[in-house]
Amino acid sequence: MRAAQEAAYQFMSAMAGDLSGFEEATRALFANDRSRFDLQIANWPEAVRDYATRLAFAPSADASSMR
Repeated sequence: MRAAQEAAYQFMSAMAGDLSGFEEATRALFANDRSRFDLQIANWPEAVRDYATRLAFAPSADASSMR
């Protein structure tokens, strides 16, 4: 899980670091709080939102295979 969180964080920092909700989404990511994460990224561009969610919460996500 930690590798997936780190991969999601790196992606989010690069693509969404200036977007509304970034800091709270990061807190939710590392707290493994999917519902709060989803709420914070709801207004992000769809592609960014979907990929960040896939990286962070895909079942048995192998972060290296999603790059």
